[in-house]
Amino acid sequence: SRVSDIVIAVNPYQWLTDLYSDKVRMHYAQKIVWDDNERDPRIGLPPHIYEISSLCYKGLALHKKNQSILVSGESGAGKTETVKICMNHIATVQQDPNNKLQGISSVVQRILDSNPLLEAFGNAKTRRNDNSSRFGKYIVLQFEHMKAGGMKPRAALAGSTCEVYLLEKSRVVYHDSVERTYHIFYQLLGAPEAEKAKIWGKLKGTTCDSFAYVGKPPVDTIEGKLDGDHFHDTKAALELVGIKGESYLTLFRAIAAVLQLGQLTFAPKANNEEETVITSTKEFKDLADLIGCEENILSKAFTERTIKTRGEEFKVPLKADVSKESANAFAKEIYAKVFLWLVRSINDATCAENNWAG
Repeated sequence: SRVSDIVIAVNPYQWLTDLYSDKVRMHYAQKIVWDDNERDPRIGLPPHIYEISSLCYKGLALHKKNQSILVSGESGAGKTETVKICMNHIATVQQDPNNKLQGISSVVQRILDSNPLLEAFGNAKTRRNDNSSRFGKYIVLQFEHMKAGGMKPRAALAGSTCEVYLLEKSRVVYHDSVERTYHIFYQLLGAPEAEKAKIWGKLKGTTCDSFAYVGKPPVDTIEGKLDGDHFHDTKAALELVGIKGESYLTLFRAIAAVLQLGQLTFAPKANNEEETVITSTKEFKDLADLIGCEENILSKAFTERTIKTRGEEFKVPLKADVSKESANAFAKEIYAKVFLWLVRSINDATCAENNWAG
């Protein structure tokens, strides 16, 4: 009962605005979905992503068959942009031009406007692409079948869910000098000073150079907008999916904790190289205060490991390099958990079941 289409994304490395105009978008929707045509509606139409999305919508609305689109391509090919173009077209093709259905529902708008959140927290600049997705995603668009008067059967976009996988956690703690870590770190550090101070007082006055995990970025502009301007868009999108107030502050304090973990330094004890001491005393104290953990407990977490054998428990000291690896691992795990929590929050705000219930 499922029909699949495969899209191979190819990046022309220039904006082809005429190729994705509203006129072209509605032309494919009219020819493939809404015109009464016994012939193959693709005859005479050049290949286009709008062709794929129109055919999928037609198969879903008129033939009531589940559809799937696989977007594939090498790094920098344009997969992320292709998905956005496809989703935007599916959101508009459901509006029958013959009945002049105007406007996009709040649910559809929420689905489209929440996409920048995945980019902010899951995309980064690489050597080949300024906005490269460093994770995999499977997006399910949920439709409700409708019938009204003499209209053709329609399927209205009612919600969406997203599954993510294979987040590149290593990028949290290391990236090449010509690349960047995830956009959200630069957005936070480029935010207004008052906003940074509200999130965590120690962020006030800091820049990218203030944190080892970030460093001096090769660029401060992504897709024509400064990181600080992107922060405003991200904050607005967070509010759209219900992340505001205390949950907003908690989210960004977790991001700040990741940054602070990169500031920790370790060294062997003067009289025993098998044991480790934390040499970044101030940075460590700030971290403990930020995450609300007692310093002695947090210190042991980085410099010792626990071994249990036959009901007995032993504390084994870690060497300095292993302690640093532990701090890095903790930073990666926090970020991964934040990313998954964000995706769940987006799903809670956009899934059809919740929208029908509310």
